[in-house]
Amino acid sequence: MGHKHWTPREIKYISEKALLDSTNTVVNVKQMAKYLKRSTGAVNNQVLRLRKEGILPPIERDKSIDFNNRPYSEHAIKRIEFMLNNGSTVQEIADSLGKSKRAIESLLSRLREKGKIDSHKHRYWKAHEEEYLISNIKFDENGFTNNVDALANFLNRSVSSVTAKINKMRQSGAIKIQPDLTKTSVKAKKAHEQFNNKRFAGYERKVPVVVNTPSKVEVVQVVLTVTVGAKGEEIHQYWTFDGKLLAENKKLTEGNQ
Repeated sequence: MGHKHWTPREIKYISEKALLDSTNTVVNVKQMAKYLKRSTGAVNNQVLRLRKEGILPPIERDKSIDFNNRPYSEHAIKRIEFMLNNGSTVQEIADSLGKSKRAIESLLSRLREKGKIDSHKHRYWKAHEEEYLISNIKFDENGFTNNVDALANFLNRSVSSVTAKINKMRQSGAIKIQPDLTKTSVKAKKAHEQFNNKRFAGYERKVPVVVNTPSKVEVVQVVLTVTVGAKGEEIHQYWTFDGKLLAENKKLTEGNQ
């Protein structure tokens, strides 16, 4: 059977009937192939030719609705490299980016081939390093690790890498002590207090003024007496009924002022 040439009518049919998704991928190749009684490979070849001629738009993977099919951005690649260098596993990287483990492994392989990622940068944890962690890790009263910086310095690793490893060893049971997540680490609490002390150091603390008020009030009936003194002044005196002088006030009369 000889080669079957494409007719203008068939080519026009593909250009008009091709259904494109968000990335401009033709999604009805099989249906068009069945209608034209052609193989899917033959129809795909015509689609590719129509793209080159500008009749059909080019593929744009970055517009994919499906996140897994989108190309990796420079930001994503830098994030992968950072996580890799800090001891994260391929599965953790995949979970972080919403990708499959196989997809990340494939990407890492391509990046290493291109020299974008150093094959020797990923430091796996060795048995003696894990033993050192178990033997030297220290906890505060709430079960939080309080010497991560010292451990990281000794092992020549980043703090985030050591922290991630401690969390994994807790999950596996290699480290038995678990933090009380209902509380705050002592180290974090002290850091918070130091921050507050520095924050409010420039403000003068106001000492509340305590005003003494009578604890008991009594109503007393008094007797007022008014007498005139030798100099013509009026003397007002306030007495209790039992003859006790409570107060005295001298007042000059109008003629003696």
